[in-house]
Amino acid sequence: AQVQQKIPPMAPNTLARVGDWSITAEEFEERLAALKEVVPEYDINDPEARRLVLDELVNQQVLVIGAEKAGLTRQNDIQAAVEEFHRTLIVREVARQLTENIEVSEAEARAFYDENIEAMVGPAQWHVREIVMLTKDQVTNVLTEVLQGADFAEMARQNSIGETAASGGDLGFITEEPFPQMGSALLSLEAGDVSSIFKGPKGYYVVKLEEKKDGEQVSYDEIKEDIIQSQTLLMQQQKILDHLERLKATTNIEINEQLL
Repeated sequence: AQVQQKIPPMAPNTLARVGDWSITAEEFEERLAALKEVVPEYDINDPEARRLVLDELVNQQVLVIGAEKAGLTRQNDIQAAVEEFHRTLIVREVARQLTENIEVSEAEARAFYDENIEAMVGPAQWHVREIVMLTKDQVTNVLTEVLQGADFAEMARQNSIGETAASGGDLGFITEEPFPQMGSALLSLEAGDVSSIFKGPKGYYVVKLEEKKDGEQVSYDEIKEDIIQSQTLLMQQQKILDHLERLKATTNIEINEQLL
């Protein structure tokens, strides 16, 4: 008679076991915490929600065991994907360990701000009016009248099909162009100038630049957090690059350029 192998009892801290795979209560809590980071609204203390997560882990492992028995895990593409994921995890952990204690201080951020204060300005602002018409011939006639002295705002009220027509084509002060063609048209204009005709999303356009304001100085307090974040990221990236260069200096690397 065949002797059936006795399955040992689960350890006291083991939450679930599927074949040779098991998960402890502590590991399950770590999974829940990771899920909470990705989906903040997920209630990981709700019993039903916890059961759903555990059931999903169990179901996944049952499928894996089935795939292993069917030989799927021996397929080249599966093995390659597992190896790639393994490398990714290792690289991620190396990067985490190298950079976990690197953060730019407020003093360093302030010094960076003072050294680059001329660049710490907000975007320029353009006060723009537009006239939009369906055909190029229509807008050509209107532009001719404007160039002969007609009031741009009044011509916009009478002729434009744009949403701004009622306000004389007034887009107000903008810091970004509504679409690229308008941005190109505005670049060459001085205050008071009217553009040539260009095509846009709703037809044919002409714009008038009423006023241009240079970007205002941004205070340190306004930009401090952005400086700390960006400079910290740069320092972390440099730390990783330095570590990589040291390793490459002591590692044999060969590349067949003819096959590249």
